[in-house]
Parts: sequence; structure tokens; C-alpha cells
Amino acid sequence: MFVRPSYLPLDDKQEVLKRFLNKDPSLWSEDQETQAAISNRLGWMDCIEDMKAHLGDIKAFSQEVKQKGIKDIVLLGMGGSSLAPLVLSSILGPNQGYPALKVLDTTDPEEIDRTKKVLDREKTLFIVASKSGKTIEPNALFAYFWDWVKGQDGSPGNYFVAITDPGSPLETLAQEKGFWRTFLNRPDIGGRYSALTFYGLVPAALIGIDVERLLLEGEKMAKTCLNTLKWDENPACILGEFLGEYGVQSRDKLSLLFDPKIRPFGLWLDQLIAESTGKETRGLVPIIGETTGIPGFYGGERIFVYTRLKSTPAEESFDGFIKELREADFPVYEILIEDPYEIGGQFFLWEMAVALASHFFAVNPFDEPDVIAAKEKTKQAIEVYRKDGKFPVKFWVDPKSNINFRASSMIAASMKGLSRAIIDLFQVLPSWGYVAFLPYLPYEDRIDEIFQDMRHLVRQEKGCATTFAYGPRYLHSSGQLHKGGPISGGYFIFTRKRAKEYDEIPGYGMSFWHMQFAQALGDFEALELAKKRVIHIHLPADYMTGLETFKRVLSRAIKL
Repeated sequence: MFVRPSYLPLDDKQEVLKRFLNKDPSLWSEDQETQAAISNRLGWMDCIEDMKAHLGDIKAFSQEVKQKGIKDIVLLGMGGSSLAPLVLSSILGPNQGYPALKVLDTTDPEEIDRTKKVLDREKTLFIVASKSGKTIEPNALFAYFWDWVKGQDGSPGNYFVAITDPGSPLETLAQEKGFWRTFLNRPDIGGRYSALTFYGLVPAALIGIDVERLLLEGEKMAKTCLNTLKWDENPACILGEFLGEYGVQSRDKLSLLFDPKIRPFGLWLDQLIAESTGKETRGLVPIIGETTGIPGFYGGERIFVYTRLKSTPAEESFDGFIKELREADFPVYEILIEDPYEIGGQFFLWEMAVALASHFFAVNPFDEPDVIAAKEKTKQAIEVYRKDGKFPVKFWVDPKSNINFRASSMIAASMKGLSRAIIDLFQVLPSWGYVAFLPYLPYEDRIDEIFQDMRHLVRQEKGCATTFAYGPRYLHSSGQLHKGGPISGGYFIFTRKRAKEYDEIPGYGMSFWHMQFAQALGDFEALELAKKRVIHIHLPADYMTGLETFKRVLSRAIKL
């Protein structure tokens, strides 16, 4: 039995740091097989020196792409292979004269169609990024866009690049199809720990980001964290202790605040924290993007980390809010960034801090066991559709709102209507719980706004923490936490009816709408299997009107 540590004396913490620096896998597990797997996931600790040797090649390829006249880079990936490029593009690029980057980490048919419509086939480069080469989303996206490019060009491989591990099916595919380039990453680095490898650096370089400078910032932080041998002087140890020690004392709602310029960093951080720590009913729940309120609205399960950018004007900062939180005795940790390029250092700082915090939680930060459950349920739903031509699901129709919905067995009265199901969800949700809004919809500002309103409403009326993430993106990040982490969550999954007949994905026997719907079904079934409280809302084809209707139902139900 692996015993969870309590507050450790400094001498014991020094021993933890020593073992960490020696890459001792027993920090996270006593099982020999698990230790062997962990040992094959620690390459991120010393990969920067390797990547420095590849900088010349990466930058030279960037210039080749620019000289070829490429105007758009489309990255086809999910989770660890897509979030770091998305963050870097949002904060640091693209630079003038370089292509723009579109990270396509979805199976939403409208988002995919919207992307395709603005692309010039002859001036677009596709990056297929997948560690295993087996992930369904990038593989389906590749099949779709390969067929599109092939229809206009006799050498479609010239418009594709692969980033993957050696020996993966994607490496084989790239060789067979004649991809322009293939970048092979170190296999001993997991996806969410791969920001400072080819997965993050190649897309960044292609849009003109100074990857040498970015890697230098990562190296500076890595040297500080790996060479500072006193626990209470090591920035990663101090942050890791803050996360881990408060977390094991049931302060598991981690509110993350960022100044506007660096706010996108939260997308990457959400995956790192949720997927690394959310196991065995333990872990931290990252709360990102919530509106702020007076400290009295927050429960005793909250801790706060504020990452601030020195150049942020006072009126755009969280200084006043942080002062109020400290006066109310909430635990607050502040990180100061002098320059946006220091994000390179933040990648490493948080990787090490979360790995150390996971020791306090007594979980393995380098696996994602509960992600597999949703994948298997999705696979089953797809197989049923292919066999029967329909999905194995039945919705109830709410007589008042006319919204289709269903609820898990943990929620009692779904047949009495949607409002009653919502009431039931909150009745069984503990006061220290959280509510996750999970739409399988296109990425749209108006959708963000509607869900922000609902999050604010829930916090004000129920005092619950709230999260928001698009599907299927979240399946590769917070999806692990939802099923394996703290049992205090309630979940709303949103899908919508088909607006039209969508194009079939070549070789898949279905459209992206069908794939996305199957993924939502798979996650619902996985949450049900884990005995979680979940309501699945199936919106009309006019999903925006449907969302507004649901917001009104939620607003009334939550006040009863």
C-alpha cells in the first residue's frame, strides 16, 4: 500500500527532492511494473539540451516553409500535441511575414468546414501531431484533409508534416505518403510534458516565434529547478508543496488567474494539472476563466495561483482581488513573469511542480487510466452505429422547453422534466463540489459568453466552483479528472442535432458529426460507469437558440 504523505519535515522533503533529481520512480508508486512505465516518462527533465541541438534544423525548415509561400499552418492534433502550440501562437505569434497557425483539435463538423473554407490548398501546410500515432481525432482529420489536398495536387505529401514518436503508425504513414518532413520526438516524454520538444517548437518556429529564445527561458528555469538543492529555495518545490499540501487537506479547487496577455497559458496548464493529478478520487480541479467575486462567495476548498505579467496595467491586473483574498485568509501563490517569452520557463516550472505535487497525492502523474474508458465507450458507440445505422441512445423530451436530455442513474427524477433533473443534480452535489459545462460545439465567442453567464449564475446561487471546456478537447485533459479525480463533480454535456448531411470521412464510414456525437456518448457512459452525476443535453440544430433556452431553464431551476 502506497501511503500518502502528510506535511513532511524539511529533512524528508530534501529526501523527496534528492530522489526526484535521481529520477526515482518509487516517488509515485511501489509497483514494479508501474515504476518501469514511469521511468520511460521522465525524458522531459533533460530534453532541453537535446532540443538545442535541433534548433538549427527547426529554424532552417521554418525558412523553407516561408519561402515556399505557405500562408496557413493547420495543426491536426489533440491534447499534449496541440495545446502548447495553441498557447504559444496565442501569446507570442504569429510574427509578421510568417504563416498563421490554426490548431484544429476538434471533431466538430462546422469548425472543420469553417477552417477548410478559408484555406488556399496550395498555400497550406498540415502538421499531423500524435505521440502514439493512433489517436482517432488527428487520424480522422488527416484522412479528411489528405483527400481534400489529393484532389488538387498530384503530390499531396508535400503539404504534410508529421510529429510523432519513433516506430509509431504515423511515422509509417508519413513514409508511405511521402510527407515533406517527419520530426521524431524522444519516446520517453509524455504528451502533456512535451511543450519544449518538437511538438511545441516546430509549430512555433513555423509562425516566426523565436524558439531559441523560448528554449533559453526553459533552460534557465530547468537549471534553476534542477540545480537548487535546498527544497525551500527551489521554485518548483515551493510551488509543488503549495499545490500538494493544500490539495491533500481537501483544498482541491485550484483557481488559476492570469493577466490578459498570458491568459491562454491556462489551456495547457489545465491539462497538465487535471490529467496528472486526477486519479484514485484525488487530485486538483483547475478552475480557469471564472468571473471573480467577493471572497465570501468562495468555499474553504479554494486555493489561488495568480500568474502576472510585469507590463500589465494596474487596472487590468488582479491586484485588488488578490489583496481581498489574502485579507480573507485564502491561500494565494503569485508568479511574476517579466516577459511573455518566459512562458518557456513556466512550462518547465509547472511540469516539475505538478510532478512533485503528485507525490503528495500518491498518484502517478504520467498515466491517464480513466481516459481509456471514454475511448472504449466511444469505440463501442461507433461500432453500433456502423452495424445498425443509429446510435444506442434514448433522450427524454422536456415538455416545457422541448429540449432533449437524459440523466445518469445518480440523478433520480429525469422523467419528470429537465428542470427537475437539474434540481436533482444540485441536491446531490456537495457544497464543496464543482460543475463542469462540456459542449461538443464549434469554438465560438457567443458560446463562450453564454457559458460564462451560466458559470456565474451557478457560483452566485450555489457557491460551486465551475469549469468549462469544449469536447472532444477536454477528453484529453480534464476528462481524466472527471472520472478518476475527486467525486464532488456534476457534469453537463451538450450536443446538437445535425443541421444537414455532412461529408463522410474517407475510410471511416461516418461524418465528423457522427464521430463527435459518439465521443459525447462515450464520455456520458464512462461517467455513468464511474457513478458520476451527469446530464446530457441534446440541443436542436439551431444550437445557439437551444443554449439560450437551456440557460433560462437552468436559471429558474437553480433558484428553486
